[in-house]
Amino acid sequence: MTDVVKVLDDERKLLQKRLSSLEQAIEALGGEVAKDVKRAVKQGKKMSAATKRKLSIAAKARWAKIKKG
Repeated sequence: MTDVVKVLDDERKLLQKRLSSLEQAIEALGGEVAKDVKRAVKQGKKMSAATKRKLSIAAKARWAKIKKG
């Protein structure tokens, strides 16, 4: 039984790290997109296609900037 508890605890820690990473990504986006995402997550709603597209464009721009140097 203690093995199950340990596995569940490890999974919880992993999910907390992922959530923290998501929150940092949202903060990095700034502007209206981040507000839309925060509002949707807080209210438990799914993101609209338009918001997903905005996030995708912003992420691609960030990665292009990182790759460019």
